Amino acid sequence: MNKNLNSIQIGIGVGDIKFGMFRKEVFAILGEPSEKEIEKDFDTGDAVETWDYENEGVSFSFDEEEDWRLETITINSSNFELNGVGLIGKNIEEVQDFIEKNKLGEMEFEDYSSPELPNHELIDVDEANLFFWFTNEILTEIQFGVQWDFDDNAKWPK
Repeated sequence: MNKNLNSIQIGIGVGDIKFGMFRKEVFAILGEPSEKEIEKDFDTGDAVETWDYENEGVSFSFDEEEDWRLETITINSSNFELNGVGLIGKNIEEVQDFIEKNKLGEMEFEDYSSPELPNHELIDVDEANLFFWFTNEILTEIQFGVQWDFDDNAKWPK
């Protein structure tokens, strides 16, 4: 793993990859992703392009509405640390304790279970734009994004 990549910084990015970067900037740092996917929003018509770096355990989503800037990062590897702690693989109680101890914000719980994904839950920490996804009460994915102001403008890191 790229040692400059494994530190999660809320509202900033991971390592050298910062929210607001353009695709060519991420490409210059990490090279070609293992997979690219484009999804269109049926309501707005805008698209999101996601680059998956499978070997690194991370994906980056670039939003057309934001001029194809990096808006969301998804982590699914225990190599990534938030405040010095690798959280992927921890149980739901350990993650709750971590959120409280680090004062990340108020937690909202949502159940996304389905026949295909039973026991699929989310802890949403809205003020940090941070989402913790659990399967069978074990953290499998962390999603986080750029921070937004009250007028829904992105607060791109400097």
